[in-house]
Amino acid sequence: MSITVRIPQPLRKLTSGQNEVSSSGQTAKELIGNLDQQYVGLKERLCDETGALRRFVNIYVNDEDIRFLQDLDTPLKDGDLVFIVPAIAGGVEENDPKNITRKIYLTFPQKRIQEPIVWRLAKKFDVITNIRGASVSEEIGLMALELEGGTTDIERAISYLKELGVKVEPIEKDVIE
Repeated sequence: MSITVRIPQPLRKLTSGQNEVSSSGQTAKELIGNLDQQYVGLKERLCDETGALRRFVNIYVNDEDIRFLQDLDTPLKDGDLVFIVPAIAGGVEENDPKNITRKIYLTFPQKRIQEPIVWRLAKKFDVITNIRGASVSEEIGLMALELEGGTTDIERAISYLKELGVKVEPIEKDVIE
């Protein structure tokens, strides 16, 4: 059984810089255990001391958040694609001048409110997303978002948002604590 796991930038120190690795497991929990055997320290970054998924770590299996499936007991099969998406606040990786953080306001049109656009950014581009604040109604969605990653990846992600009709404005001053 082979499962492809997409590794976010902050965890790549543990995978020798690899952004994608292969592993196996019948469930998400078993996959994490196997990944930890391959890349020591990964499990403690994903799970708390009780073995539960950390609050600000999201794991997706083929576009589905495991929290809405069977959590760590979510079954896996050969060929699945797993994304680890941590919500990490601000900053840049030390000694990496290519990493930047861009803070933006997003205004989602009504037709896009129900779409998992922020999740797609993390999947489609090599960026870390951190939602700093949001307000959603039936008519409009507003969000303060941090994007962390390489300059080119962030610019591509912002262009993608604009293509979808999302209004993107820079945050001049970080007033979100």
